Amino acid sequence: MQTHVFVQPVGVEVDLDRRLHRGDALIVETRDSVQDGEIVVAEAEGGAVVGRYATAQADLLVYPLETPGAPRRVARAGLRLRGVVIGVRSAL
Repeated sequence: MQTHVFVQPVGVEVDLDRRLHRGDALIVETRDSVQDGEIVVAEAEGGAVVGRYATAQADLLVYPLETPGAPRRVARAGLRLRGVVIGVRSAL
């Protein structure tokens, strides 16, 4: 099984589990399946977002990663999953 990992830059402040700062980078592993409670990076209208995956919910609370904005609820069906966060590289 081949694993693909990529870096997703954080362009804004995000308060999800720990505060992510502008200039941080999320280390993301592409996967076919996601487990309940994992933090995921997805594409939504307006760009990349991060949020905690919940299998029992039809929508997820997601935070934009590229431009400032309030967190918002987005239908899971409206997200294109890019991968699961496996680490954070801090700019500090």
